[in-house]
Amino acid sequence: MHDSFYGNNHRSNKDKPNPTVRPVNRSKEQLKHLQNILSNPRISQSVKKRFMSEKAGGYCSVCGGVATQIASYDMVDATLVEKYCDTCLAREIN
Repeated sequence: MHDSFYGNNHRSNKDKPNPTVRPVNRSKEQLKHLQNILSNPRISQSVKKRFMSEKAGGYCSVCGGVATQIASYDMVDATLVEKYCDTCLAREIN
């Protein structure tokens, strides 16, 4: 969302905001357990969605994997919060 507004708007003289990134506190074992739940075909999509939103902290905004980082963009009168996995975060910010 922020890329399309800031990058494609030729009338905008504003720079793309820099995010404040903080990690989601989770051990490697917990992350592996969450990825196993997401990849299990015996668990329905509605159960996976509810579990991810309530227990795991959410999905990656780009690929839909387990979010490991939270990026906060300070904009005019608002703050945009997006969640990313490590791989997508490296692609989105750079």
